[in-house]
Amino acid sequence: MKKHAIRVISLALALLLALPALSLAQEADDPILFTIDGTAYTKSQVDASMDSLLSNGYLDSEYDYETAIEYIINDRVIEAKIAELGLDQYTDEEKAAFTADAQEEWDELIDDYVNYYLTEDSEEARAELKQNGEALYASYGYSVGAILDNLMMQDSYERLQEYILGQQNVTVGEDEIRAIFDEYAQQDKELYEGNVYMYELYKNYGQESWYIPDGYRGILHILISVDEELLAAYQDAQNAYEESLSSEEGGDSAALLAAADAARQAVLDSEKAAIDDIYARLEKGESFESLIALYGEDDGMKDEVYLKNGYEVHRDSIMWDAAFTAGAFQEKMQKPGDVSDPVVGSFGIHILYYLRDIPGGVVELDDEIHGEIQEYLESVKQNEIFSNAVESWEAEHSIQLNTEAIEALQALAEAAEPAADDAEDVDQDEDFDEEDAADDAEDDDEDVEDLGEISWEELMSLLSEDALFEVEEDAVPEE
Repeated sequence: MKKHAIRVISLALALLLALPALSLAQEADDPILFTIDGTAYTKSQVDASMDSLLSNGYLDSEYDYETAIEYIINDRVIEAKIAELGLDQYTDEEKAAFTADAQEEWDELIDDYVNYYLTEDSEEARAELKQNGEALYASYGYSVGAILDNLMMQDSYERLQEYILGQQNVTVGEDEIRAIFDEYAQQDKELYEGNVYMYELYKNYGQESWYIPDGYRGILHILISVDEELLAAYQDAQNAYEESLSSEEGGDSAALLAAADAARQAVLDSEKAAIDDIYARLEKGESFESLIALYGEDDGMKDEVYLKNGYEVHRDSIMWDAAFTAGAFQEKMQKPGDVSDPVVGSFGIHILYYLRDIPGGVVELDDEIHGEIQEYLESVKQNEIFSNAVESWEAEHSIQLNTEAIEALQALAEAAEPAADDAEDVDQDEDFDEEDAADDAEDDDEDVEDLGEISWEELMSLLSEDALFEVEEDAVPEE
C-alpha cells in the first residue's frame, strides 16, 4: 500500500466513506473491487465516495480507483483500532455535549441555506426554505444524527492520534528548518526576481514570499477625502487627456492637458487649508505619524504593522493607484524622511512619506518563519508516524484486492477520458451562445433554484468553511 497522510476527514467525506458492507454476491456490471475481513466492497460503493474524495483533494483524478480504495481501507483499519482500544466510548455527559454541538452545527447549516436562497424576507419564505434545506440535506444523508456520529468519530480519531503520538518523541533539528527555508526561498527567488507583477499578484492573494524583489520602499501617507464631484471632474478630464494620447484621431492634447491640470488644481484648492497646515506642522518638526492620526482617512494607516513598516511600493507596482505610485517616486522623494508634494488619486489627496528602503532578496529567517517551518516539519513527521502505524495495523486484517477488476476499470476510464474531453470541447464551442442565452433567461426567471436542481458543488460551498483565496482588502489605500 502507498503511504498517505492520515487526516481527520470532513463531514461530507466521512458520510460517503461510511459504506454499507455487502455479501459476497455481486452483479456482472458491479464487480467486487476488494474485501476486508470478509466484507466486500463493489465498484458502485467506491464510485459513491470518489466525487467527495476528489473534491477534497485526496485523488489525482476521477479515475484513481487505487487511491480511493486505499483511503477506504485505511478508514476501516482505523475504525477497527479505535474500537479495539475503546477510544469510541464516551460518558453520558460527553455524549450530551456532542449532541448539543451537533444540533448547533445543523441549525447553522440550515440557516446558511435559508440565507443563501432567501429573496423575500418573510416568515413563510423562511419556513419553506428551512423545510427545503432539511429535505435537501437529508437526501444527501445529512442529519443531526449524522453530524453527531461525525463529531464523535473525529474526536475518536484525535484520541487515536494522541495515543500513537504520545508514544513518540518528535523533534525537529535546526538543519532541517534551514534546509526547508533555503529550498522555498530559492523557489520564491526564481519566481519573483525581477518580476514585480508576479510578486504582487501572488501577494495580493495571500501568498507568503520569502523573497522580495529589489526596489521597494516603505511608504506612509495621509489621505484627505475631497468633494466627489470635484474628484470625478478631475478623473474625467484626466481620462480624456490620456485617451487623446492613444487615439488615432488625435485631438487637442494640449488643451485637454490644461483642462486636467485645472481640474486637479481645483481639487487641491478645495483642501488648501488642511494641506498648508500639514506642511507647516511638518516644518515645525511634528512627526508624520502624528499628522496621520490627525488628518489621515485611510484605515490601513491605523494598522500598527502598516504604520510601522509602511505600504510596500515599487516603481513598477500594479496594486496601487497610479497616482499614489508616482507620488512615492517623485523627484522630491530621494531618501527616507522625504515628503512628497500632494498628489490627487482615485481616492482623494495623498501626501506621502518615504519611511524606509525595503531590502531586496531573501528575507531573514526570523522567529515567526522559524516557528512556521518547525510546526510544518513536526506535522509531517507526525503524519509519517501515524501513516506507518496504520500500515502496520493492516497486517492484522485480511485484505484482498481484485487487481484484475481494478486494472480493467482504470484502463477503460483512461481510454474514455480523451474522447470525453474532445466531445466536451466540441459541445462547448457549438453551444456557447445558446448556453449564455439560456443562462441569462434562467437567471431572470428563477430567483431560487428548485430543491432537485441544486448541484453537489453548491452543496459543498454551503458546507465549506475556508476559501481557497482571500484578497487583502487593505492592500490599497482606502477609498
